[in-house]
Amino acid sequence: MATATLLVDTSFLGDVLCAEPAVRVAAEKYDGEVDFLTSPGGAQMLRNHPQLGEVIVYDKRKADRGLLGMLRLVKRLRQKKYARVICSHRSWRTALLLKLANIPVRIAFDNAAAKWMYTDLVEYHTDLHEIERNLQLLGGGEWMRPQLHPSEEEKQKAAQLISGFDKFIAIAPGSIWATKRWPEQYFAGVAATALRHGLAVVLLGGPDDRVLNNGICTSALTQALNPKAPILDLSGKTNLRESYAVIKQAEVVVSNDSAPMHMAVAADVPVVAVFCSTLPEFGFAPRGERDVVLEVKEKLECRPCGMHGHPSCPEGHFHCGTWVTVESVMEEVWKRLPDFEHQTTIIV
Repeated sequence: MATATLLVDTSFLGDVLCAEPAVRVAAEKYDGEVDFLTSPGGAQMLRNHPQLGEVIVYDKRKADRGLLGMLRLVKRLRQKKYARVICSHRSWRTALLLKLANIPVRIAFDNAAAKWMYTDLVEYHTDLHEIERNLQLLGGGEWMRPQLHPSEEEKQKAAQLISGFDKFIAIAPGSIWATKRWPEQYFAGVAATALRHGLAVVLLGGPDDRVLNNGICTSALTQALNPKAPILDLSGKTNLRESYAVIKQAEVVVSNDSAPMHMAVAADVPVVAVFCSTLPEFGFAPRGERDVVLEVKEKLECRPCGMHGHPSCPEGHFHCGTWVTVESVMEEVWKRLPDFEHQTTIIV
């Protein structure tokens, strides 16, 4: 008799991390192995998880692209003979994949695309945090901090990269959506202010963030004039779990509404998060006691302009980003460093 459980989320990295607590709940609730089907990036988030049997990669944009790729994966899932699948991803492609895999119990949200392909539907509560929403698929549960599990080698690499950095803030300025990115010059202002006051800065990001981070690094050093602390750009030099290990050592993380924000929550490091075009009410805001979200105080009729973001501001002004000031962000950073001697000067 089949007993294994499959969890599915092939969307964005932050979404996958918000689905991680469901792994622990599923492992306690069901007999048999718990597996997770996700994207290549999501697999980085979940690798080494002690309660996962297998992390199955669905590379829907490359190796598993198109119908043939889906059918290969269908065959693989059928061979596993899962008893049930719990899907937090709401796309029609995922619904079709799981239907074709002949998994007898298929649980999803009632607003999922092609929801008729599932056997059990759960109400999607817009008033809950994404982690709590995902737990609804398993019968409910309270918010819990997500977890990542870097290996000892990954921890050692992270420690070597930041060797000599006694106290630093981590800045994660990237996002695949332009309207979720606080402006580059504003991040540079935060970095320059920290450097001027002797607080080291570590810039995080993937290979696609190198140009952005290089600009921030160059501008910050120019603005700081005579920096009293170093700045380190790690974009493209770490995998996600190594970035998490770096974040774990930071005093504060300054980020957009993005995956590093969720990683900082997992690391239990204070987050100063800037929400531009998206809203905390969507259910993805940091929930730690020392976390804070900064957003425009003035009401903008155009905000939010979507659930995720856009390649550019649809209105052409991007007030939701530019009206959140460097001063307001640094004020929150200093609040989280009560023992750090600093002045009130802001570098912009």
